[in-house]
Amino acid sequence: MITIGGGNLYNSDRVRSEYIAINNCGLTIAGQADSTTLRPRGRSDYLLLYVWEGMLRLQEARQRLLAPAGSVVVYRPGERQHYTHVAQERTQVYWLHFSGTGAEDLLQKAGFSERIAPVGCVPEARELLRRLIHELQFRQEQYEMFCQAQIVLLLATLSRSWQQRENAPFAQKYRRLSAVIGHMHANCQQPLSVGDFAQMCDLSEYHFIHLFREYTGEAPYAYLTRLRLEKAKDLMVSTTLNISEIAAAVGYPNPLYFSRLFRRHMGASPSQFRKAMGN
Repeated sequence: MITIGGGNLYNSDRVRSEYIAINNCGLTIAGQADSTTLRPRGRSDYLLLYVWEGMLRLQEARQRLLAPAGSVVVYRPGERQHYTHVAQERTQVYWLHFSGTGAEDLLQKAGFSERIAPVGCVPEARELLRRLIHELQFRQEQYEMFCQAQIVLLLATLSRSWQQRENAPFAQKYRRLSAVIGHMHANCQQPLSVGDFAQMCDLSEYHFIHLFREYTGEAPYAYLTRLRLEKAKDLMVSTTLNISEIAAAVGYPNPLYFSRLFRRHMGASPSQFRKAMGN
């Protein structure tokens, strides 16, 4: 299991006096074996888990719950925490520990009163979590204020996605797109075209592209490219595969083309990025 995080990872279980404040934030990538977290008495702060890929298995008293990709899991102060990263599902989970006098109020306003909320895979939310990790790692001027604003925006973004998914007309309109996006996440390395995706939805290419952009804010190819590059970044951090192997694993059999694409989008070559992450 690999953990990438920001903040004090070892002594951060504290309650803050501000309206909302972050203790730490990070990403956990499952290794070759399942990894279980058990805190019988919980923690003093709040814990939000956002399952980006794979599956979390939760143990609640005598009940076992499953939190698949796109799920938000919330533990409140003092609540027993018992969950497992399922290695076979290549699980990736973002986690956020926070506290403050307004923490519970914000969670209630967002609608997160139950243990699991099926909000969906929301790229904007993932980017907000990445920014939080970055801010906590580098701690530039006003980073705490920036993090406070990002937590509120994160909860609002996740809540909006959940409410839209629960809205009947919205769900009916975009149900087929959700299946295609799930297929993209699970099979991004496959050489599928926009026409193939449109056919999965039984839509014309024009109608598919229009609905996809309306649903995600991006064109299908741009979304798939970003997804592949994000997966490539994860492989650079979590494996010892060489760049050519990583390129092939995310759908680019030509490593030279992959390197050029990576540099154009990330501002650094794959080898430069891997070296920086290693440092």
